[in-house]
Amino acid sequence: MRDTLAMLIDWESHPRRIVAVGTPVIMAGDPTDLLHLLDKGRARAADGIMCPDGHLMLVCEALALTHYRTPVFAESPCEVISLPQQLLQKSLAEGSAMVWPLSRSIAAEITQRRLAS
Repeated sequence: MRDTLAMLIDWESHPRRIVAVGTPVIMAGDPTDLLHLLDKGRARAADGIMCPDGHLMLVCEALALTHYRTPVFAESPCEVISLPQQLLQKSLAEGSAMVWPLSRSIAAEITQRRLAS
C-alpha cells in the first residue's frame, strides 16, 4: 500500500511514533480522522488480520466510520506514520472528483460485511 500511495503522499515529511510490543497501535474508539501506516514492524488487529510493513491499517474502517472499531496491537516493535485523513482525500481527489466518494462507498460495504461476520 505504501508504494501505491508513494506517488500521492510524501511519507518522509510525516512524524513517526514507536510502539512497543503488546501495546495498542490503534484503539477501538480512536477517531478515524487519522490514518496509520505501519512503516516498520508487525501488528495484528483484534480480529486476527495481520498488518505487515507498509500496510495502511484498517483503511476501510477509516473511510467508512467516524471511530475505529477494531483495535490493532504491536506484535513486534513498530514504527507508525499517522497522517490526517484529509491528506489522503486531497491526494486521491487530484486524480478525479469521483475517487474519494467511490473509495468511501466501497470501504463502507467492506466494513459492514466484515463487522457483521
